[in-house]
Amino acid sequence: MITTIIIVMAIYFLAMIGIGWMGRKNADSFNSYLNTGRKAGVLLIMGGAIGGHIGNGFVVGGAGSGAEMGISGIWYGVGCALSYVVLSFTINDYIYKKGYMSLADFLQERYGDKITSLVYSVTTALCFVGNMAAQIMAGRALFVSLGLNGTVGAVVITVVVVLYSQISGLWGAFATSVVQTAIIMIGLIGTTVLLIANGGIGLIQEAVASGALPDTMFKLIPMDGATFVMLIVPTCLAILTDQCALQRINSAKSARTSKVAHLLSFVCMIPLAIMPAFVGMYAAAKYGIRDSAAFFTVILNALPPLFCAILVAAVAAAVMSSIDCLFLGTSAVVFHDIYKGMINPDADEEKLLKMTVWLNIIQASFALIVALNFTNIVNLLSSTYSFFAASCLVPFVGGVLWKKGTKTGAVASSLCGVALVILNGTGILPLPYASVFPILPAVIVYVVVSLCTQKELKTA
Repeated sequence: MITTIIIVMAIYFLAMIGIGWMGRKNADSFNSYLNTGRKAGVLLIMGGAIGGHIGNGFVVGGAGSGAEMGISGIWYGVGCALSYVVLSFTINDYIYKKGYMSLADFLQERYGDKITSLVYSVTTALCFVGNMAAQIMAGRALFVSLGLNGTVGAVVITVVVVLYSQISGLWGAFATSVVQTAIIMIGLIGTTVLLIANGGIGLIQEAVASGALPDTMFKLIPMDGATFVMLIVPTCLAILTDQCALQRINSAKSARTSKVAHLLSFVCMIPLAIMPAFVGMYAAAKYGIRDSAAFFTVILNALPPLFCAILVAAVAAAVMSSIDCLFLGTSAVVFHDIYKGMINPDADEEKLLKMTVWLNIIQASFALIVALNFTNIVNLLSSTYSFFAASCLVPFVGGVLWKKGTKTGAVASSLCGVALVILNGTGILPLPYASVFPILPAVIVYVVVSLCTQKELKTA
């Protein structure tokens, strides 16, 4: 089995690199490296959208949640899917029409200063480190399930993806994600059907009846309200200010192409969200696994070797494609927003492309450190999205909907949101519904401070 997996993964990774190499012409400048030159169709956008979730939190993390909580482990995946409905019917057309490469472009245009843009850019880069760490954790779980050293696996995946990320920019990430997503979807369906055919549901019921598993395994919402909200709401809110989402929108051939692609992604992801949770429940009943290793444990033990090897390779490659998209998003906020937007407006495109290599190495190193110090993928992702929403959501939505919002109000709301998240995370100030509560004080601060600084609008 291990030999088969290694051979298939080697062939698969070479194929992914080949696809990326084919698209290198779509990354011949820094701008096309970040947005494909607005050539992406529905299939490519769907690949990027679904692929951004399906290799880590959605599949590996979803199975881990299913093993721990039962069928209610579907809710993180449902939240991921719903976020694309929110995106499609709120900012999709607006962002495409304006052509914003990142939210910093909007913030600078709306508030007439660079401070709000800087807050967004720095926050995005920090959040991407956490998101990237979650991807690396999924890869580590794979190596542990194979009986290999998880730390070594995390390092290997980090090194490989740094090398892979420089080939063809966003187009390559989208193109490879299409292949990986298709294989994972087919694999999830096949695995679920096989487990059910082999008496999986009965096995789980017997484990519950015997007391080996809690009787909440078949309850759709057995967790407390705060946990339920944390699994869904932060993802749906964070999508409104997500750098990768903005780049996907601006990569499409048209605003309609982007909207259709994201809505179709929602349709595909809703039924798929159930399958990883069921796989996790099976892992808990059959193998006693109650963590992120659940998914890989099941497919390694329950699937035919070749089928298992292909699915393992696809998930590992999807993890790397997700990291690749995060590299591209970080390059946009660091070089497009900060370096070129605030420091050196005449920066050479070729120089910017070369600088991305060092940025990727630095970001990957920090993400690796975080990954080696966390154990729960979904919790890390949810915390990351909560931090991002608390710091960036109010300045953006407030800037769009309320003409009286000022730059000082925007900065104050961001600082308020971040401070509350940190105070809650350190246990200094525990908050109810902590994943979304900081947004309310941030709104209040935004309104109050903006009303107190209306002279900014008169002098703007």
